[in-house]
Amino acid sequence: MPISAEQYVEFVKQKPWNQIKEVFADRGSYDITVQKKLNINPEEWVQFTLDNIHNAQEKYEKPKDHYTGLANTLAIVNNQLGRNEENTSEFNFGMLGDSNERLIELLGEENINTLGVHPDYILMRLIVKMPGHGVAWHVDDAGSFALKFPGLEVDENRCCEHGRAVRYWFPVTNWEDGYAMQINNTVLTGSDWAPGNTYIIPWGDGHASSNFGYVPQYTVSLTGFVK
Repeated sequence: MPISAEQYVEFVKQKPWNQIKEVFADRGSYDITVQKKLNINPEEWVQFTLDNIHNAQEKYEKPKDHYTGLANTLAIVNNQLGRNEENTSEFNFGMLGDSNERLIELLGEENINTLGVHPDYILMRLIVKMPGHGVAWHVDDAGSFALKFPGLEVDENRCCEHGRAVRYWFPVTNWEDGYAMQINNTVLTGSDWAPGNTYIIPWGDGHASSNFGYVPQYTVSLTGFVK
């Protein structure tokens, strides 16, 4: 439910968002640029969502058991401030059934080679946001990747025998009015947002996305190891 008038007054007095600002105050600002260009057929990816809808998670923003540290703190604050199932819902493919394996097959060997990721340790999350929904400012802690591949011995630098863990993000359809993705201080819209334009989300950097347009939004977050 939307926050009440009483909650609004209390929030403005307490300013709980300041604890988020403090976390990111000393992280610096820099531009995020395209790192890779993949060969993507948008129609195939949209069709994937229709063919595999039975394996879609219906998710919304809230604190989760596999969140830790800062990721959980941000989720709690965002939830308190009114980020909930009414404005953060999504269809999310990659964790249920064989959807990850099917997504890897759809991505294809050529694109996997372009990304340079170990083919045996890839977690893809194809995310569909309907108009009016988005993901609040947060950081990634690779919790779902750890759930998908338990037993990996990854050090504090997110490295293991298979390489260094990286988080890629790319759209699979063209930009539409109201699509936005922010990583650090870079906001991706318009010509930045093209099928296969691949960006890196650095670990610990804040980011958020929104669909305040009128067309469903389709994007992919991919975690894997690079040498």
